Amino acid sequence: MEQSTPLLLLLVLVRALTAQYSEGSGYASDESSNNEVYVELRPSIPQPDYRVPRWCYDLKIQDGEAACYSPRGGGYRSTLGTRCSLSCDQGFRLIGQSSVRCMQNRRWSGYAYCRRIQCHVLPAISYGSYQCTAGVNEGSRCDYTCSPGYQIEGDRNRVCMEDGLWSGGEPFCVDIDPPKIQCPNSREKVAEPEKLTAMVHWGRPLVKDTADGVITRVLRRGPESGSEFREGEHIIRYTAYDRANNRASCKFIVKVVVRRCPILSPPLHGYMTCSSAGNNYGANCEYQCEGGYERQGAAVRVCQFSQQWAGSPAVCTRE
Repeated sequence: MEQSTPLLLLLVLVRALTAQYSEGSGYASDESSNNEVYVELRPSIPQPDYRVPRWCYDLKIQDGEAACYSPRGGGYRSTLGTRCSLSCDQGFRLIGQSSVRCMQNRRWSGYAYCRRIQCHVLPAISYGSYQCTAGVNEGSRCDYTCSPGYQIEGDRNRVCMEDGLWSGGEPFCVDIDPPKIQCPNSREKVAEPEKLTAMVHWGRPLVKDTADGVITRVLRRGPESGSEFREGEHIIRYTAYDRANNRASCKFIVKVVVRRCPILSPPLHGYMTCSSAGNNYGANCEYQCEGGYERQGAAVRVCQFSQQWAGSPAVCTRE
């Protein structure tokens, strides 16, 4: 009995060691004819190599620039951890993130692009126009001009700025050119027979506006056409106003001439009776004698257009 005790302890120790190996990372088969232990190897997983020069795709931005910095130095552009600052060329605005980073998933941390800066189309200007150097793009300058007879009021040019707005304000064209007016020619007319006046006619003045062609008022100062004018000079003035209240004036002269014959002297021992003013064109002068005297010669003489009296002077003789 004492001899079997060491053998029994050895058997228990072997079984305990066998069970311990079965619960570990290896295995032991009961069916095996030996007690060798095999260790199971796990499958290997490739580790990423962060040192490759192009961990993310090369970052490029159209109409702009990507300024990148890699922690591994200037020779690396898109390695893991590279940071890039994004900016746009003149005339473009950055849409998106201004700074991105190359991440472990081989993607950049954000996205951005450059969009051209444009202003709205400028409205048309009445009685004028404008021309632009680069359409509605940023930096374009639009210069305004007005039609003949008009002048710019306000900004003569506007520039499309970086914020997409036009500089200055919208100008407008102002009519500064007065109308053109031409009066009838001055005229002279002889008074009608036995009158000291003359009826004078003329046409309307010629009026034209160089700007908008619209004349709103034409005023006259002086008698109207077809009036009776007395002897002497008369000034007729016309003033024209356009839609912008610019004005222009002209004038002409109407002259009425009374043709007169020399003043007649009454006959000795007699007297004369004359019509009208006595010696104007068409006037009649009749000779008459005092009592006891008889008229010899023409009884009536007429002042002619030639400013000479018709006939010869009469005389009064004793009966």
